[in-house]
Amino acid sequence: MNIRMMLACLSFPLVGALSACSTTTVSSFHPSASEGEPVESPEQLEGGWVVYSIGEREVEGRYSPRIAFGKPQRVGGMAGCNRFLGDYELGADGRLSFGDMKLTRRICADPIMLQESLLLNRLRGVMSGVVTAEGELLLFGGQGTAPIRMRPEAMNEIGNASKAGDSRG
Repeated sequence: MNIRMMLACLSFPLVGALSACSTTTVSSFHPSASEGEPVESPEQLEGGWVVYSIGEREVEGRYSPRIAFGKPQRVGGMAGCNRFLGDYELGADGRLSFGDMKLTRRICADPIMLQESLLLNRLRGVMSGVVTAEGELLLFGGQGTAPIRMRPEAMNEIGNASKAGDSRG
């Protein structure tokens, strides 16, 4: 069996184990009107986003996935180790879904590969999105699951710039 096939076969059970054994958690909640504005137009998604948690698991800071939404309903980014590209659909009823993703085939350290696999599996199950008052994007899957949480890239760059400024002091 070649290495790619073996990694593909092993990734699904490991993703389940990884999500069950998470040590750093983020509070879970379901989308509601109080959480923010439901995503109803592609313009709300457009631009670059930095993922900071996938469900209950915070992402590895150095390998934070990045997702960019563009026209016409295209999505792409860096999942942690590999780049991905595909389409998304946003229905008139606000239902959000991702199509099949094309993915590069690099191999990285196990924790990053597991984080990447978890993100891509969660994206396949996305059903809706909410933009919070703070400008963050939350992508929700099935009922009872914590969302994928993202900040706009610009917000992340401002945070990194202030941290860099603090360390020069």
